[in-house]
Amino acid sequence: MVASDAPAGEDQSRITVAEWERLNRPPRREALLRYRWRTFRFLRTSAPVSELQGRQQAFRNAIVASVAFNRPDVIAWQIHLVRRYLAEHESYIVFDNSKKQEARDAIRDLCRRQHVPYVSLPRNRLVVSRSHGQAINWIVRNFMTGFGPKLFGFIDHDIFPTEPFSIRDRLKGKSVYGSMRHDTPTPGGWFLWPGFCFFDGSLLRQRLDFAPSYKFHMDSGGGNWPLLYRSIDPARVRSTENKLLHFGEGDDPHEDFFMSVDGWLHVTNASNWRKQPVDRREHLVALLRQVGGPDQPDVTFEPI
Repeated sequence: MVASDAPAGEDQSRITVAEWERLNRPPRREALLRYRWRTFRFLRTSAPVSELQGRQQAFRNAIVASVAFNRPDVIAWQIHLVRRYLAEHESYIVFDNSKKQEARDAIRDLCRRQHVPYVSLPRNRLVVSRSHGQAINWIVRNFMTGFGPKLFGFIDHDIFPTEPFSIRDRLKGKSVYGSMRHDTPTPGGWFLWPGFCFFDGSLLRQRLDFAPSYKFHMDSGGGNWPLLYRSIDPARVRSTENKLLHFGEGDDPHEDFFMSVDGWLHVTNASNWRKQPVDRREHLVALLRQVGGPDQPDVTFEPI
């Protein structure tokens, strides 16, 4: 992998503010009540499937929640590399937010075969950032508070550890740790990307909101700006080092780069919310095989 620093103050793999606002327009008055009602119902609906594989004790120490979305191929590799490199791998659990039933069936079957805890989220009728943000809110309200872990956090399904890594070590002496985003017009505003963010367990005692914030023009995770990030002591925050990984021949951030987040390989756009003009799976597989070891999974990737 060839790493190159992203331009100062810019993360080219992220969605721009203008692009986010285009895809996540605030609901019009007639749609606002429908949005709130769907969110209300979703957050108060129990999980249709919950298979914890006897890991309840591990979840009292830590919870590392991966939010799956329609890609069993991606989750298969994440499971393998989490077990290989993540110190807190016993606290890893897959929460399935897939839209497609066949994907849910495949991910559940994969987790059963690999003895990985699996929770199927209720049907989520929200879209794009709202879907992901409220999925995390569901996990916090309906799962994490029942265990009261010493630390907790979230990873996207398309991010993979590539070297030994301890979340507990990164959080030592801090309250929050993750990939910080500043792509908001709100003066001084920032939020942690919910695809890689971790927290001291004591923060579960206060209200958290991982939904997008339309008031502050922030993507998923921005709802925590007025509740947590705006007032937190900067000394209690640890931010990741993000680097672009150049694999293509050009300089398009969506076609020729992956990203390294403190040594985790992030593919970006595995859910295909943005039309991907180039199929990157050959490059992805090559990078994963470099770190997968002799027992790496034999997975046929869909286009990515």
